[in-house]
Amino acid sequence: MEIRGLLMPALLALATGCGGRSGEPTVAKVGPEEISATQLQQYADRIPEGLKQGATPLEVRRRLLESLIDMRLLLLEGRAIHIEEDPAFKGQLEMAQRSALLDLYQRRAINERLSITPEEVERYYRETHRDRALRFSGIMLPTKQEALKVIAELKAGADFHRLAAARSEHQETGERGGDSGGYKLRDQMSPTIAEGVAHLKVGEISEPVPMEYQRRTHFVVFKILDEVPAPLAATEQRIHEDLTRLKRTARISVLLDSLYRAYAPQFQDAHISLLCQRSQQAGEGLPQFADSEAQLPLCTFRDGQITIGDVVLTAQEAHFSARQLADPGAVVQLLRNITIPAHLFEVEARSLGLDQDPQLRAELDKKAQELSLEVLRQRDVDRLVQATEADARAFYDANPDKFTSPETILATEILVSSDSLAQRLKHAMQEGADPAQLALKYTQRQSAIHHHGQIRLNVFTQVFFQGIFEAAQHLEVGEVGGPVRVKEGYSVFKVTEKLVEKEPYDAEGQRRALAYVKVDQAKRGYVAYVRGLRDKYPVKIDDQALADIAGPGQEIAPTAAPESR
Repeated sequence: MEIRGLLMPALLALATGCGGRSGEPTVAKVGPEEISATQLQQYADRIPEGLKQGATPLEVRRRLLESLIDMRLLLLEGRAIHIEEDPAFKGQLEMAQRSALLDLYQRRAINERLSITPEEVERYYRETHRDRALRFSGIMLPTKQEALKVIAELKAGADFHRLAAARSEHQETGERGGDSGGYKLRDQMSPTIAEGVAHLKVGEISEPVPMEYQRRTHFVVFKILDEVPAPLAATEQRIHEDLTRLKRTARISVLLDSLYRAYAPQFQDAHISLLCQRSQQAGEGLPQFADSEAQLPLCTFRDGQITIGDVVLTAQEAHFSARQLADPGAVVQLLRNITIPAHLFEVEARSLGLDQDPQLRAELDKKAQELSLEVLRQRDVDRLVQATEADARAFYDANPDKFTSPETILATEILVSSDSLAQRLKHAMQEGADPAQLALKYTQRQSAIHHHGQIRLNVFTQVFFQGIFEAAQHLEVGEVGGPVRVKEGYSVFKVTEKLVEKEPYDAEGQRRALAYVKVDQAKRGYVAYVRGLRDKYPVKIDDQALADIAGPGQEIAPTAAPESR
């Protein structure tokens, strides 16, 4: 699909409008083009209600029309300067085109051909031992060797409960003879534990299972105490996800094997060496190549090739560094794992005619329109913005609210595995026990141990402390909160301080202030730019036609001085 062939109809369609009917009212003229009532309605239908502004229906319509006029002006200017030839536009559109085509191919050739039967679900449910919930005990040891010694003692007849109480480094479960305290489905266990115990029968003992505890790797010996039946409904969604992933992977593998046989890709070692050599000399950025060199093939296949330019583009998308491209082995892996599969899928998609799919072409037309506006703004507005250090400092001084950190709540937290222990620790803190000392003894949150259990709760960290952050909002300094049920167990905490701090004007503060100034200048520059386009392409609004479509009873307001939205 040629870019010009894709783009020009798209820009022409939006610049001239589509969907208008002969003889219907024209609400505005933009240069040589007209905006019909139908086209304005189509535009209005695409705007969420919450973004529509105006005290009356007529005012709402006028604001929408001004916004549509701005878009038409930009697209007219894009056509006039041949924005489709801009390198930034071409590169971004090519990436969008390739991505959309591959997505469509994967939907048609892979996803839509996958099916999962009830029998497969039932079989996977039993084969992966999701048909039962397990209760188990564990003995946590500091090394694998000690765990193996414990296994030998157990096989010789030692009592599991007594060994756990005497030897386990996990104090809470050790006090209960290692009992985890409840039944767990496979999907409620960590993947490592599930792999180690899910297949065991009641009474059997596991091999040593690695587990992180208090910032160190320990090894746990598990014993299955009991099992109860688990209904299929409890894990059916996860089973469908697993089977879909497995079947999708298998389908991709089969397709790739078939395409490799059909297209027979061959590596071009001399050109791979050239890419690696240039990458060694590139420093921080990716290597640059003249057009003639960028067209050299790194891999050839039936009716096609993958060039140096293609691989550099793929490396950019995959965030590869020049250092990685300097390694021939890494380049070959990039080709095998990413670039060749993507190219073969793309070639196959085109051979199937998917690049002519009407929905795909409509999506790419829309993307071309969006990119033309973005690139035009970047080229004629954003890149001209200049902000000085003095501008940044002035903005920082004039807008202290933008440089004040959100409230941070400091709390000493103790994370444990059972609600009963959490309740006891909460009561102890309420009675005056030192929360820092309790945290050192009991908490399972390894990242906070070296801070004596202290955690910082604010809008930036709340994703790591979901539930805890919300509960702490309602507490005063000195109050104890929890237990809060979290993914890792039960959390209790004492609020020790609440902070609202002014950010210093350091390098980071200056960087943020400069960013604010540049955004403000870009907004002002954009408004001025569009106003300039109104001089280049005269705009005339038909107030009566606009009032007619706004509904009965709407007064005709005089056309205001044009203002970009």
